[in-house]
Amino acid sequence: METIEKNNNLEDFSIKLEESEGRFTITIDSYKGNSKEVVVPDNIGGIPVTAIGYGAFSGNVKLTNIILPEGLVSIESGAFENCTNLANIQLPEGLYSIESRVFNNCTSLVNIQLPEDLVSIGWGAFDGCTSLVDIRLPESLVSIKSGTFGNCKKLKTITIPKSITEIDEDMALFCENLKEFIVDEQNPIYVSQEGVLFDKNMTTLILYPQAKEGDYYTIPDSVHTIERYAFHGCKGLTGINFPKDLIILLSRFYHCEQLGNFTVNENSKYYSSIDGVLFNNDKGKGDRLVCYPRAKNSTNYIVPDSVTWIKYDAFCHCKHLKSIILPEGLEYIDEDAFYGCEGLTTISLPINLEYISEGIFRECPNLETITLSRNTKMGHKALDGFTGKLIYRD
Repeated sequence: METIEKNNNLEDFSIKLEESEGRFTITIDSYKGNSKEVVVPDNIGGIPVTAIGYGAFSGNVKLTNIILPEGLVSIESGAFENCTNLANIQLPEGLYSIESRVFNNCTSLVNIQLPEDLVSIGWGAFDGCTSLVDIRLPESLVSIKSGTFGNCKKLKTITIPKSITEIDEDMALFCENLKEFIVDEQNPIYVSQEGVLFDKNMTTLILYPQAKEGDYYTIPDSVHTIERYAFHGCKGLTGINFPKDLIILLSRFYHCEQLGNFTVNENSKYYSSIDGVLFNNDKGKGDRLVCYPRAKNSTNYIVPDSVTWIKYDAFCHCKHLKSIILPEGLEYIDEDAFYGCEGLTTISLPINLEYISEGIFRECPNLETITLSRNTKMGHKALDGFTGKLIYRD
């Protein structure tokens, strides 16, 4: 591999000469010019330009428009990252791959036409494109990776073509205006119903659009599994009703600020709700408190005696709560269980509590005292962020 600096009318480009099986191609390594509008040449000295290299235009805040050459095959990671004034880019037909973070934080990019031959888009490729309002995925694309559309705050619709066979569940976090997923009817893996994304058999709920109209959602009876980020950031939801055959619930209901009530089909074998709080029964080993609704207005809560385990983020950002009374039969408290409980002032941990995980009291600024047994085992940084007084039970 050889790095070449051009000193003619292409002096603003630094390039790399690549050789494979006796064929030479050029990768644009970097651009050092000051132009707002750039046309990347299709060849240099008769050698075709086939790639835009890693970070080639990264951080170029003067760039507003760019035309890429026919014959371009790939755009490498971070090529246009933080080009905050880039408003227009022309991608050529034949482009095969857009790697990770290519357009990350291109906050002025409103629309982009993806070529029909595009097969791969890397993780976080459009993350932070806060002005992007519309994007059509080509029929050649086979996967949507983690964070591909993260923080695309103006994006309203994501249309999934029939060719897509893999979708990472966190591909569209913090898309606060996303109203619906539309899936091609011929897609063999995925389907949408009323804008919600499911697997083809509708046994797994993958993603619920954060700005979907309606404040109460009843999950279809066919659903057995709910993915981790399914309801992430659904700020308008006030209530969710779970079906009787739900077995696996991974969703942690991050940033569901208006969520005040969970209900469960009365015939469910695995889940239940009491006064709007969600529980999971552990086959005779006691209940697990899964989630206390963020918008529930009570200032005091007594955890039922049947509960032996408080799950991840169970009380996360429950700002109204000032007092939580835990049952003596409680054995485990998972990571971040009380994270962000700003009103919580004191808490007494049961004497038989075996284990508490990392950061369970992070961002609890008013928590003054924790009473616990010396025999309780603590995970790494279990009391990280706690500055109050520990009182040990003898």
